[in-house]
Amino acid sequence: MTNSPHVVVAGTRRVWSPEQKRAILAEANDPGTTASEVARRHGLHSSLLFRWRRALLTEQPDGTVTAPPSFIPLALPPPAKATADVPAGSSLIEIELSGGHRVRAAVGADLTLLQGAIAALLGR
Repeated sequence: MTNSPHVVVAGTRRVWSPEQKRAILAEANDPGTTASEVARRHGLHSSLLFRWRRALLTEQPDGTVTAPPSFIPLALPPPAKATADVPAGSSLIEIELSGGHRVRAAVGADLTLLQGAIAALLGR
């Protein structure tokens, strides 16, 4: 049997007050330093700082714990109607191409000109 090089000492766990944790987290949030540097300065492991940060973010003043929102609410204007600018009663053909290009041609349009416009939009 070999002797273990590790010595375990009971009672070496440190206790940090909430004020101390907040002060260390504020120091870690400084853009001029990293969480690892702050952890080393205070004799902590960086994962403990991240655990404190996560716990602080999920705490509410009334003591309830909530998860941060997984989305940002956003209101968009209604989509523009493509048919709004087409005069009523007109006989148009609309061709939608890849890349978001649209070609509108009146019935009876010159096919050679239409083919050339489509080729130019497609980069051919």
